Amino acid sequence: MIKMSLDGRVALITGGGRGLGRAIAAAYAKEGARVVVSSRTESEVNGTVEIIRKASGTAIGFAADLTRESEAQRLVEYVESEFGQLDLLFLNAGGQAGAKESIETVDANAWMKTIEINLYTAFHVAKASIRLLKKSENGQILTMGSGMGRRPDKSSSAYSAAKAALWMFTQSLAIELAEYGITANEMIPGPVRSKIPAGETFEPFLQPDGDWENEWIKRSEDVVPMALFLATQHKFGPSGQSFALNRRLL
Repeated sequence: MIKMSLDGRVALITGGGRGLGRAIAAAYAKEGARVVVSSRTESEVNGTVEIIRKASGTAIGFAADLTRESEAQRLVEYVESEFGQLDLLFLNAGGQAGAKESIETVDANAWMKTIEINLYTAFHVAKASIRLLKKSENGQILTMGSGMGRRPDKSSSAYSAAKAALWMFTQSLAIELAEYGITANEMIPGPVRSKIPAGETFEPFLQPDGDWENEWIKRSEDVVPMALFLATQHKFGPSGQSFALNRRLL
């Protein structure tokens, strides 16, 4: 029997209902992980679980608003009740929540909601998960970063601020959890086109001009190899590090 690289491990992916989260969840399941998928929208969670199960993988779903601490705690309790362990936590939930405007004109509620979605969810789920990760022989935390957390544009201050803070949070996790053998790293995929209209052919390409000059525009599937690389690192592997697929300088 061929041994898969994530055999015996339980992985929790937030924001796993579509796009990058769905692609990564499916890839982890294909490599033998038992996967827990969480997202705010139940239909999207169910869609990811169905895809994994049709491919003979093991997956369960949990719809939750992870900006709320109580929901994050319920999610981790569900993981424990179903599988009794947690080995890999991928904090992927994020988005711009309608805050893609200049600082002068942006809606304050949308700005704060963007911070909540990208940063607070990571904090709540990580905090609730540490207890289980400490019991793992190779506890890992991965966060979904962004190059915009290093280099903002003119209309995404909330997203850039949240991703910059998430990178500091990742490093804090790495420092605080080192004594327990838990690693924490950030993955920056660069620009990804995860929504491709039905019937449209899409191939990765280089953006010819503008803010994304010479940047590689990717599909979700193009990010999977790095997500697998990080998930398969051993307990003495990298921690507190950022791994990027960008072409431009961060």
